[in-house]
Amino acid sequence: MNRVVFTTYDDIDHVVDRWGTNAHQIDQIKEYKDRLLDNKKLYADKIGADFKFYNNTMKDFEVDAGFDFAKVNLYKHYLMAQLAEEYDEVMYVDMDVLFNTELNVFEELDLEKGIHIKDQDDKIVNKNIKEIVFQSIGQRSPTIKYHITKDLLDGQDNHVMNTGIMIGTSKHIKQIHYYDRMMEAITKIEQIKSNNLEREDGSYLRVYYYPNNESIFSYIMEKYNVPYVLMDKEWHYIISDPEKINFDDIKIAHFVNKKFNMYFEDKTKLIYSIYIEIPDERLDNPRGHSDDPVNKSLRTKQRLNNYKKELIKNHMDYAASVGATYINFRRDDEYERFFNKFPNLSEYDIINLYKVYLLDKLTETADLVLYIDYDVVFNKDIDAFNFLKAESCLCCDISSGEDAGVTPGVRGYFEKYNKDFRNPQAKYWNCHALLQEEDLDGDNKVFNTGIMMASRKVMDSLNYFDGIDNVLETMKELKEFSMYPPAIQKSFGYDNETIMSYKVQMNNVPVYPLSETWHYKHDTHKIKTYDINTIEFQQEKAKYNSSVKEHNVIMTHFISKNFGLVFDA
Repeated sequence: MNRVVFTTYDDIDHVVDRWGTNAHQIDQIKEYKDRLLDNKKLYADKIGADFKFYNNTMKDFEVDAGFDFAKVNLYKHYLMAQLAEEYDEVMYVDMDVLFNTELNVFEELDLEKGIHIKDQDDKIVNKNIKEIVFQSIGQRSPTIKYHITKDLLDGQDNHVMNTGIMIGTSKHIKQIHYYDRMMEAITKIEQIKSNNLEREDGSYLRVYYYPNNESIFSYIMEKYNVPYVLMDKEWHYIISDPEKINFDDIKIAHFVNKKFNMYFEDKTKLIYSIYIEIPDERLDNPRGHSDDPVNKSLRTKQRLNNYKKELIKNHMDYAASVGATYINFRRDDEYERFFNKFPNLSEYDIINLYKVYLLDKLTETADLVLYIDYDVVFNKDIDAFNFLKAESCLCCDISSGEDAGVTPGVRGYFEKYNKDFRNPQAKYWNCHALLQEEDLDGDNKVFNTGIMMASRKVMDSLNYFDGIDNVLETMKELKEFSMYPPAIQKSFGYDNETIMSYKVQMNNVPVYPLSETWHYKHDTHKIKTYDINTIEFQQEKAKYNSSVKEHNVIMTHFISKNFGLVFDA
């Protein structure tokens, strides 16, 4: 019985979307390429199989798939068919697959029953195509793959098969006839797209159909009755969603998230927060809740003081659970030196600049650094360093101007505009003005820097403090003299988030947007919800607990400072 394990890798052109970037994926494969290959070679050798690596050999594969990513994934099926002519049993694994066993997969699985493949049926969001919005799932979602296959099968239900690992006998592989049937499927996909608007069940989702290799594979297996077996997850464990991972239970791991440091444990991790108490006379005066007679900054100070022991313990416990170092920075000589550099700024603004300064400094010695505002609470001990893509991207919460409430096309928007300097809309317009000064398109993302993760590479790219005095001087001038409506101009400030958005735009920094799982923002507008003896508190607590469960919240940013929802009964 002659056997082969093979993988492929092609240096293809990737289009990097700065706001949903694949820069991380590209960099991680390159960084770990040798170790990924060594793992596969060693495993094949242990089980007595040949190993083949096809590196940049796709040039002779004549298929028009629309874009290279689709083509490279079709190519592996072509190679599998070729190897089935030479070998009795063939196993394909993506480059992002790692073997974690010495058991012989060819002997542990009953290959006489059919091609062994893993399904992702549990990731199908909705089987009703008319209820799906493409933007909420993305091009690589199992949901769109399911619907491509369903249309290819003329409405038949099907499995979403993940072709990152495929293993079978030569006999069964030869029954697939992937290349010929692939061409048939590609033609049919184009017909489905073009005929979409004429169908009674027409859906905008079909506009985004493309020759996905997994959809085509599932289609062929079902239509032509090629025998297959759905693999147990221990033989194909897909690592993507935030969860606790125990590699003792996994024989073959498929790192869809490309976070190979989870396995190799070769990255140093650091978490830090800042607690600098601002004297009452230095507090600024942003707008607070309408039913709270106390200044918002003073109220914030009081609540942070009341819960500082619980907050610190929460941060330390989480850091210990994920194997990270934790530092809580206080007022010290280094801070005072930084403070004195900005005599014209409020201390609140200086502290928020300081947190970025520390992120820049700490990434010089730690591989991955997570910053959390003091009002952030960890809900679960799932390791953020294993899922956030900070090696290549600034990990941060961002929102569009529209999501922040910026609607200049709506009649009366500017006339009704009445925001203070901490409002996200004010930050949008402030950055808009900065970009316009550089003769750039003013449209930008609104950042919330209450939670950030980065690496040295990212901070070098950001270059945040280069020319910071000039940036602040420009912000001062724009606040005093600009062509923006007076209400907009009046709301301009000197905050770190405006500067962050400006620097990201100017320096083309890749950003990994944090979902609600990683940055859930809690705010409330009823003062009674802070009193644990009220019905309003119990209602707010029930609502919060429900949101944590719904969004699998790992970190909550308590903008509300209502820490009693977590720490009080």
